[in-house]
Order: sequence, then C-alpha cells, then structure tokens
Amino acid sequence: MDLELGLRRARNADGGYGSVAGGPSEPEPTAMSAIALSDHDAVDWLLRTQRQDGSFGLQVGSVLSDHTALACLALSPGDPREHALDHLERTAGANDPTGPGAPPYGWPWTDGAHGWIEPTAWGMLALLAGRPTATDRIDDGLAVLQAQECVGGGWNYGTRVGFGVVQSPFLQTTAIGTLATRGLDADLTKRGLEILEQRWRAEAAGLLSVSTAATVIGLLGGPSERAIRAAVEAAHRPTDTPDTVALCWAMFALRRIDPAAGVG
Repeated sequence: MDLELGLRRARNADGGYGSVAGGPSEPEPTAMSAIALSDHDAVDWLLRTQRQDGSFGLQVGSVLSDHTALACLALSPGDPREHALDHLERTAGANDPTGPGAPPYGWPWTDGAHGWIEPTAWGMLALLAGRPTATDRIDDGLAVLQAQECVGGGWNYGTRVGFGVVQSPFLQTTAIGTLATRGLDADLTKRGLEILEQRWRAEAAGLLSVSTAATVIGLLGGPSERAIRAAVEAAHRPTDTPDTVALCWAMFALRRIDPAAGVG
C-alpha cells in the first residue's frame, strides 16, 4: 500500500528511520516504525544506540530528548529492555516537592524538566507492558493524568490551567492519554474517548492528529470508527513528504495496531 511504501522510504541503510525520508536515523521514528512494520532491523538499530544508563534519546547540544518509554515498547523481553525499564522507572519529572509542582511527578520530555502529559502516558504504557509490578510509578502517572485532565475531559500538553486561563484539550495528547488509562480509570477513559469523538473532524486534514485519534477510537470501539478511518485515508497524500511518526500512526489506525502491544 502507498502508506507502507511511504513509511519504508524513511528507512536508512543502517536500519533506523529518520523523522522524514532522507533524514538521519532517530530513536522516536525508529521505535514507532519498528512497531508499525514489525521491523526487527529497526529494533537492532535501537539496540546499537542504547545509552550506558539504559536510556534511548536524541542529544541536541546539552538537551537530551528521552524516548526510552517508546523504545521499551519496541524491544523484546531481555536484558536491554530490562535495563531500559530500570532507567524509565527511576526517571521522573523534576517538580519541586515543596512547591506548587509537588507530586505527582510523571515523566518529562527532556532530562531535568517537569512531567508532561505525552511522556507520562508513554511511560505508563511501557511499564504496564513490560513491568506491571512498578505500581508506584504507574499510579503516579495516572495521578498526573487525573490531576491535569482538562475541564470536560482530554488533555493538552501540560496543565489544565495556564496563567489563569482554562486550557482546551488537544487531539494527539488526548489520544495517547486515553490509551494509557485503559483498565485503570474507566471514567477518565470514557471522557477522553468522548473528546476524541467530538473534536476529530475539526482536525481531519492533519494526518498525525486524525491518525492518533483514529487509532484510539478503533481500539476502544468508538462509534465513528468507520468515518475516521476514511478521514485517515483522505489525509494521507502520497505526493507529500509527511513525518515518519504521522505515517506510523496512520498505519496503527488503518491496520488496528495497538502501539502499546509492541513489535509482533
């Protein structure tokens, strides 16, 4: 299919995937592509790039963007995944325990930052899949999602209120947050799914947004599954050069792949 061919164009000779076709291999698109395509060469690339502390990330200057949780979902059981899970379990948002950013902590995007919604959801998904006994960290992540849920349901990137203004939920963040709450908080999951159903048509032209929503609506059995799958197909334009992660989410949506299930 054109979608799969477009994704495979981002595969480099070293087995990794770039953020776009022709770009250098990076952990996030490589892990996502490994899951979407069951690409074991992509998994091998990840294994070759694992850092000494067990993490996976992209270093830009002094900033490390941490993608360990996503890499954990792409790895098979074994020592490298255990090492990565060790890193994930001991990583937390750098919130001030005595100030307004006290626990729960969640997970940060970058080393030394506060916890944010998407990395927290990925952290939960990775531990639920690979180390469900890490209940303290899973419960902490769920507490973040409960505390930062937007009014009416769903999530934006961080806080529900910023500078005194009530924030609206975002489609992509709500999709990943909803995925992480399955089996943990039925009411939170229900409200997240309702937000996806209410809002996806407003962002149907964006492949990443509509595909993340379609993946979760499909996995949870939302009423608009057929319509949103058609919207994903319409949003994918083979002549474009979309980012690799967007193509992966489109694959998840159209093939009913659960990204939390890892590589088949």
